[in-house]
Amino acid sequence: MQRFTPRFQGRPWTEGMDVLHVYLTPRPGTDEALLDLAHACRPALLDYPIDPACPAPAGDPGTLHVTLEMVADAPAADIGVDERQDLIRALRSAVADVPAFTTEIGPPIANVAGAVFDVWPDAEASALQDRVRTAIRAARGDAALQHDTGRLHMSLGYAYDTADSDALNGTLRNRITPRRAPMRVDAIHLLSVRYDIAPDTGGWRMTWAPVAEVPLGGPA
Repeated sequence: MQRFTPRFQGRPWTEGMDVLHVYLTPRPGTDEALLDLAHACRPALLDYPIDPACPAPAGDPGTLHVTLEMVADAPAADIGVDERQDLIRALRSAVADVPAFTTEIGPPIANVAGAVFDVWPDAEASALQDRVRTAIRAARGDAALQHDTGRLHMSLGYAYDTADSDALNGTLRNRITPRRAPMRVDAIHLLSVRYDIAPDTGGWRMTWAPVAEVPLGGPA
């Protein structure tokens, strides 16, 4: 495991800079089993230099999310109201005929940046990601797509120092059951995402402000 370093256009993220992202996020009242699973993992993460995405209160999703894409051609402050509306319209058009679906989240895995949940099955989520990327490209051009998220995953917590990820994986495997939970996907979220240095850990901590919620086409 290593210290998490957020990046923007291949460079380290500047503290206090907001960047637009499209995320999937779990909802209280809908994804309760998933939130229970995330909170069951939280004590194990606190034994390591990992800042959990979910806060202490049960049922609070905090900043749990699945990244679909980052708008990487400009910071959020440089994307004006008209440009944001163009982007929102492109996203709405792209997902208007995509039915809502349910995927599975888990198991929890420690990795080089902290800890994540796997996403499986991922065919529908990956197809949605492709739609989002097409919309961003249509609205802002090829330069807006510079972010490689790798395999779809839900970020569970970010490391702020080095530790033994093998030991954490052993803890997550042996102590956490059940290891998977459903998540209902019926909307995508355009958010202005910011990382600042957390005073209690000295590492990066994510916050965000909502820009638009874009519903999918309808019930599956």
